[in-house]
Amino acid sequence: MTVYWDTSALIHFYNDGRKAEIAGITRTHTLSEMFSAYTGRGVWFTKPDGTVVLRRVSMKLAAVIIKDIRSRLSFVDLSPDEVLIAIQNANKLGAQGGRIHDLMHAAAADKAKADELWTLDRNDFAGLGSTPVKQL
Repeated sequence: MTVYWDTSALIHFYNDGRKAEIAGITRTHTLSEMFSAYTGRGVWFTKPDGTVVLRRVSMKLAAVIIKDIRSRLSFVDLSPDEVLIAIQNANKLGAQGGRIHDLMHAAAADKAKADELWTLDRNDFAGLGSTPVKQL
């Protein structure tokens, strides 16, 4: 089975110590989204005692994490024309504002012919593509 990973799913698996399970496809932009999440607002980590905390990491550590995740994935990217087609369809799909990023993930998952798109919030992808969405 070929899994397309959105950014939230990758961060979730990595932070839960499940990086060995990360395999499949994403788009190149996901790497920069991950870096932004880790170094910007921060991401949720589960401490050994089970406490969940929001933590920002250094740019150096974020780069190490991204390099590790990058080695576990294949990448599919949209051409400029494919991005334009998706943008032209955004209105009828309700992909306004930040939801455009979800639309690009959905379009990339469709292009890759992935079996499932994994995410933490299936609602982000409702009606955006034909790849079945699995909420983790």
